[in-house]
Amino acid sequence: MNLTNQRDQSLTQKLFSLVVRRAGAFFVDIFILFGVLGPTGFLIQRLFGHQPQTGPDIWYTLLLNFSFPTWLYFTLSDRSSRGATLGKRLFRLRVIGVAGTRLGFWQALGRTAIKLLPWELIHVSAFALSTDMSRLSPQQTVGLAVASGLAFLYFVVAVITRGQRSAHDFAMRTEVQISEREK
Repeated sequence: MNLTNQRDQSLTQKLFSLVVRRAGAFFVDIFILFGVLGPTGFLIQRLFGHQPQTGPDIWYTLLLNFSFPTWLYFTLSDRSSRGATLGKRLFRLRVIGVAGTRLGFWQALGRTAIKLLPWELIHVSAFALSTDMSRLSPQQTVGLAVASGLAFLYFVVAVITRGQRSAHDFAMRTEVQISEREK
């Protein structure tokens, strides 16, 4: 194998590894968020004597305990000077605008909204639309299927672009790259 082929293969492996690194970073972030927000939310509920009983009540509790703080975390982290959440930093990744610029607040918020759309759609479908917690309605089933389809689509787009971009990156004109320290 000549030097050019080795260089091309090394670049291809590095770019494809972004898919695995992005997924790893996201799971680290979610693990951290659940580790912090779960006990905190449970403690707050206990202190105020709040025990959600209905689907819509569970959805509202999830919105306050998990969704809002998670949106804030991803938006502010991606907007930061490092352009990275804790997970991205661990995996030596950062998010930037396609022009190589730091994300603005609205760009980071839009990226987060689109990225977390499947997650929020699952919450709405499983809980907010629930009238009977023992079974799913046809509307809930469709919502869960759409959320799963979107998550799969996001993954496929990331694989096709070798990890540099997913659907939310295309929509908000961003990309994920290896941070400068590792290049």
